[in-house]
Amino acid sequence: MPIWNRAEVLTRAVQSVLNQTFPDYELIIVDDGSEDNVEERLQEFLSEKVVYHMIPHRGVSAARNFGLKNSQHPIIAYLDSDNVWHPDYLSRMHSVFCQPGSEVVAAYCRYNIYRRDKKNRSYLAGVGGKPFNFSEFLNRNFIDLNSFVHSRDCLSYTGFHNESIKRLVDWEFILRIANKYKLVYIPEVLVDYYLDYCGNSITQKEDGVSACRHIKEVNRVYSGRVKIVHDAITYTWKNIPDEKRHNWVQAQNKKLNTSSFTAWGYPFMLQVEPTNICNLSSPLCPTGRGDLNRLPRHLKLEEFKGLIDDMERYLLFLVLWDWGGEPLMNPELPAMVRYAAERDIKAVTSTNGHFFKHEDYMAELLKSGLSTLIVAVDSVSADNYEFYRQQGDLTQVVTGIEKLIELKKKVKSNTLINLRMVVMKHNEHEVDKTRHYARAIGADCFTVKTLNPSCGSTALDLELVPENPNYRRFTYKKDTLERISVDRVCMRVWTMSNIFSNGDVVPCCYDYRGDLKVGNVLERSFTETWNSQAYRELRKRIFTQKNSIPICRECYTNFQNSEYGMFAEFTQFKSRPEENFLDKYRTWFYSPQVRAVIKRILRKH
Repeated sequence: MPIWNRAEVLTRAVQSVLNQTFPDYELIIVDDGSEDNVEERLQEFLSEKVVYHMIPHRGVSAARNFGLKNSQHPIIAYLDSDNVWHPDYLSRMHSVFCQPGSEVVAAYCRYNIYRRDKKNRSYLAGVGGKPFNFSEFLNRNFIDLNSFVHSRDCLSYTGFHNESIKRLVDWEFILRIANKYKLVYIPEVLVDYYLDYCGNSITQKEDGVSACRHIKEVNRVYSGRVKIVHDAITYTWKNIPDEKRHNWVQAQNKKLNTSSFTAWGYPFMLQVEPTNICNLSSPLCPTGRGDLNRLPRHLKLEEFKGLIDDMERYLLFLVLWDWGGEPLMNPELPAMVRYAAERDIKAVTSTNGHFFKHEDYMAELLKSGLSTLIVAVDSVSADNYEFYRQQGDLTQVVTGIEKLIELKKKVKSNTLINLRMVVMKHNEHEVDKTRHYARAIGADCFTVKTLNPSCGSTALDLELVPENPNYRRFTYKKDTLERISVDRVCMRVWTMSNIFSNGDVVPCCYDYRGDLKVGNVLERSFTETWNSQAYRELRKRIFTQKNSIPICRECYTNFQNSEYGMFAEFTQFKSRPEENFLDKYRTWFYSPQVRAVIKRILRKH
């Protein structure tokens, strides 16, 4: 309880704590440099359970932080000196935290709002508090701190009260907790809040405009449209359910929960393998080398639906490919994409372009709601094309792409056709030529992806890495192709999973053999698997011993990226229907080319 010059009203607040039916509490009163007789008024209440501290005047947040640092109990509640708790307040709030199996971190209840009329008489002006809605809470506060209780442990992730702002401090603090944890709503009135009863209240003394602007700016990324950048392309959602938006915020938390290794939110993006069967072979593809160590299999539509039904509340985006196969070989892929799109889950898939001749199938795929179809060409020269896409037929691919573009116009599809080039030593001289081809045939965009010259424990930097440093994924030691090691925390295992066509769940595409398998969605739902003991133990192992795991030791995140990173170029030829000016500007500003220029400028200065 923070107090500043409120000797005339504090007795009522303190007495409401003493009247609690829940006996196991400690009331810490922090006098924020009062100049009236606060200490004298409090003498009759002081005991082992009611303690008093006097500190220099620094504001309400500093007083609360002082109290937090001097408190002992695992659950924290707040009461201002001009408000009142009902007798059952602590008992009711405590019961929510202590239910068997409860994982509650924060909870709040409803509260009466009292005001004074012109004759200085109190009247009930309304009741505050309502079911939690994250999107609405980003715009305005409807939770008073006097009705809010949280665990002490959560402060290690959210931080203490912000002492740099003077107004709307409750909202700012609760927002930080809400960004990471689910708030439990108790639909009972258990607090009396007296609005503007004291002349020195923050509401009356401090300007709220600048504080509101600050809070909204800090949380701006979480309000408005939801945006995800994947493979240099920005995807946007205008209106999504509140639970999905809240999960999107939680899942982006960079401060990892290394006490239990539980992820904050569920993945909003999954990589799902429609099939592990492929018609081509490649020196860097486990399937082409016969190194997949899994039986050939298509993912079935009903299996896919089960995954989507389980994750529908959280999923925003699906990457429908993996090392193992050519997605368009799965006859049920269009139906899968449609099922996801109907639930506002965007999807992108990739193809080697050898199946465009099946017009009915392609028409269904283009009408399914597929966001992006990546066509991997790599080269418009037959010899160079076959160097990587072994057993492929460039003539068939080129003819098929032209038919695909025409079919897209015919069915009026909004699917983005992304012509993709993986740039290597043998084809780096063809970037301009391939871009020109992509523009000429009517592709929507052209991307140049840098090569990851590893497959398992095999590194092929000397054989495959381009001569031009602008086309390299990694930075190398001077005059060599020896990568520069860095020590990074793997974020992938906390935010995303790969799901094989047989249902196996693995942490990433590097684990194409399933050595780090943590479950199977055909046997146990993904939501149950995500924070299971097996997954938490894997996160801990990767966090503490990643260099002892071969596939983690060779992961590209352990090496210093070049200025361009994964994508050396993203060129958009046509605007997407849902794009506005800001989307186009962001696409340009965050393009690999612009990022590289900015990095060079910053290094010089």
